[in-house]
Amino acid sequence: MELREDEIEALVKFDRASLTIVKYDDLTSSAGQLYVAVIKREGGRGFAGSAESRIKAVHEVWETYQRFMDAPVHSRHNGYWLYENALADVELQRIKNKQEKQHE
Repeated sequence: MELREDEIEALVKFDRASLTIVKYDDLTSSAGQLYVAVIKREGGRGFAGSAESRIKAVHEVWETYQRFMDAPVHSRHNGYWLYENALADVELQRIKNKQEKQHE
């Protein structure tokens, strides 16, 4: 049974992290839109996922987050997780830029 978005968000908040979701118009996707979901831990790692539907993007980032949490502590500093964190930071900056443009 897959978790609903609100259930995932509650679990993320319990872990002192946040879930951010944004929709972009994307002419390259068949749906014409792309959802990006980002989980960012307070003062810690971030993870991003994207898909043509909101719930799929949430599930993608949730699965990545779970893999990180299940990984042995010594393996959490390898290049794969550093890449995931950098990708999340880029997506959060894109979200911030989009929000700033909407307020102009």
